This record gives sequence, structure tokens and C-alpha cells, in this order.
Amino acid sequence: MAAPNAAGSTSAAGQPHLETIVREYRRTRDYERDVRHRRKEGWRVVSVLQRPGPPAGVRRVVVGTGLAKPETEYLVTYNRAYQPEPQLRPLQWLLDPRLVRSHSSRWIWLVVALLLVALLIYGFLDFFADAVPF
Repeated sequence: MAAPNAAGSTSAAGQPHLETIVREYRRTRDYERDVRHRRKEGWRVVSVLQRPGPPAGVRRVVVGTGLAKPETEYLVTYNRAYQPEPQLRPLQWLLDPRLVRSHSSRWIWLVVALLLVALLIYGFLDFFADAVPF
């Protein structure tokens, strides 16, 4: 049996085990964005299957008359050498740069909502503090 390498465990033939995932994309923009992201994580595109997507509603009529092409769907297979998940410290996910970029407006609204709730609680406590005799 072969010894494991730095990238992960190996098979009996000495080849590293591969992780494989298959993803389906309905829009070209989603496919291109995800491919860039996955390449940064070490994934490699093995195959891409393009097929026309099912037209819906008015687009079906426009595609049927030949005025437009149907949208293309992608079925993509990725693989990479096995990489064990790194042990994260508690709350480490808050430092993930993708979280800040992709949900920045959500974080702003969450902070605003928390500040408003804190202000409301402070107002109630201040108001009722005068009504309770000590």
C-alpha cells in the first residue's frame, strides 16, 4: 500500500484520491463567476456540457420564431486532489472575505437593526426607570 502524500490519502495504486462535484448553471454569468471562485480553491474543470435551456413564457414564442437563441445551461464537473478541511477557530467564518463582499448590504442592515433595537430598549428602560420608586 502506498503512503499518503501531502495532498491527502492515496489509493492502492499510489494515485491521490480526487474529490469530484457536478454543478448545474442556468445562466452564463453564474457559471463564469463560480468557475473563477472554484479555481482559487484548487478545483479543476473536467468537463462542461452545454445544452439549450427550456424557454419560458414570452421567450418561448421569441425563440420559436427565431428572433432569439435559447439560453444555454451548463453542466460542469470539477475535481481536485483530496484536501482535508482545515480546523477553524470559533467565529472564524466572520473573517471570510467572500461573506463581506457578497452580503455587505445584509450586514449593514443587520447592524442598523441591532442599533435600533438597542436604542428602543434603552428608551424603555429610561422611561420606566422614573416610574419605579426605589
